[in-house]
Amino acid sequence: MGPYKSANYGQDIDWTADPAEDIEWVASIYRFFWVNDLINAYLETNNEKYAEIFVRLTTDWIKKHPIEKTLDIVHPVYGWKGFPWLDLQTGIRATNICRGFRIFVHSQSFTPQFLGILMASLYDHQVKTEKMPMNKIHNKAIFEQRGFVNVLHTFPEYKDKDRWLNIAIGITCENLLAQTTIDGVQREWCGGYHLGVYRDALEIETCVNDLGQKMPEFYTKRVKAMVEHIFGISTPDLGFPMFGDTARNKKRSDDRKLWPLYNTLVEASEKFKDPKYRALADLDFQYLPSNGSVAFENAGLYSLRNNWTPEQVYMALHCSQSAISIHDTPDNGTFEIYAYGKWLMPDTGFFTYGHDKNARNWHRQTKVHPTMTVDGKDSFIKGRHILWQSDENQDILCVENESYTYFVHRRTVWFAGKKSKIPFFVILDEAIGDVKGDIALHFPMAPGDVKIDKIKGLIYTDFEDVNLSINVIGKKPLDFVSEDGWSSWKYGNREKRTSVSAIYKGQGPFVFVSLLIPYKGKSFPECRILTDPKTLFAGMSPVKLDVEVSNEKWSFERKT
Repeated sequence: MGPYKSANYGQDIDWTADPAEDIEWVASIYRFFWVNDLINAYLETNNEKYAEIFVRLTTDWIKKHPIEKTLDIVHPVYGWKGFPWLDLQTGIRATNICRGFRIFVHSQSFTPQFLGILMASLYDHQVKTEKMPMNKIHNKAIFEQRGFVNVLHTFPEYKDKDRWLNIAIGITCENLLAQTTIDGVQREWCGGYHLGVYRDALEIETCVNDLGQKMPEFYTKRVKAMVEHIFGISTPDLGFPMFGDTARNKKRSDDRKLWPLYNTLVEASEKFKDPKYRALADLDFQYLPSNGSVAFENAGLYSLRNNWTPEQVYMALHCSQSAISIHDTPDNGTFEIYAYGKWLMPDTGFFTYGHDKNARNWHRQTKVHPTMTVDGKDSFIKGRHILWQSDENQDILCVENESYTYFVHRRTVWFAGKKSKIPFFVILDEAIGDVKGDIALHFPMAPGDVKIDKIKGLIYTDFEDVNLSINVIGKKPLDFVSEDGWSSWKYGNREKRTSVSAIYKGQGPFVFVSLLIPYKGKSFPECRILTDPKTLFAGMSPVKLDVEVSNEKWSFERKT
């Protein structure tokens, strides 16, 4: 799991062992994720030893975890009460056992005696989930019900099948609607958890149909809205923005079919009879909307793009209300930028859950994300949608976050020239409040060399292929400070990068204007912010800004 080496548990397995010194390792073992590796090896080789290992390990786990004796035991390292039978462990383990059963049932090692042991244990899984469900609005509640339904789907012989199925339908419907917005976004604001809940919701519906019942129409409608979010927010490399606890592949395969969301989109086209999902997977432009930018206003998630190709210029922005779990980060107003095949401003990433608390806390700081802070303090999570206007030529987005007591950060983004050779972004950041201190905008750049011209207020990368320049102005004095930071693309993996902060040391309110231009090659386009920052004040409306990019003048307005 993660970056860790394999571990030898010996002949007499201690299932509570913690060789990686990470609670997620223990959880993975108890969720039987290792079953899927055995399945894949067996399907590839047809070697009986993988079936024998499945039977041996599963028998050993069942023998050592009778529910009447282990329901409330405490983990010896983490003080984790009832860890073998927690909702998430129980549900995911049941699903993986059912998958293992389907693959290994005809192997020589799968004896009638083992079948009896297995079905008795799965009955315990069902009783535990029925009597002690999670009872909380959370992704875990859906994962738990997926296991509950999978057991019924795999073993419809259980006499309690119909009663259990009705319980599962009720809990799943109620929980799914409560943990998703009306525009279909899972309320942890993390792509990985959104995808997990979406796929489990689909699987539950399929199982229910196979067992002779139907999910309500409102359920199917909400699941459809969830795939609409996947379609709309998807990154140019068919993944998710790395907001919160979301990971991403560092290197993109040349084969589009291996990209993270490819199969999900193809399956969605078949499920919902909508060609646009497969069109995005295969990049078939005839079925894709001419304007790919989209706002999920109830969730506070936005994607701005100029086309659908891997060469597109893309920004994803996050400004939400508090999530239903700890998987979100206090970084409202944050964004990622991709252009011409390269991530130019990737998110800081989450790096770890339980292995290193100090490292996790570092990655969750507001100041290590591209947003505003005062004195480097973490902000509140109180996002609000203000404005969204979008067409094929330009996007205008305005959001607010009540970052501190009596202090609001308002961020307006114009995505200009969507059809021109040099699409670019203009950002107006307003510090609304009379706070005194270091009012700072943070720009964590892609790993690599970063240059700063303090006189011009210019920050830019120095790659050979694709770069990003950022011109920042505000009332003087405005200082630019760089510091080392990190960007993590998946669990346990991170690399160093430079973050640059534009800082005003003084009294609010205050206004920053930033011009962000992605470009190919090393020669960045000439650009200027023509508006005098002295004419701008925080909280003003309407707003008008003028900039010049490659000798072409542009004017931007926000009337709200």
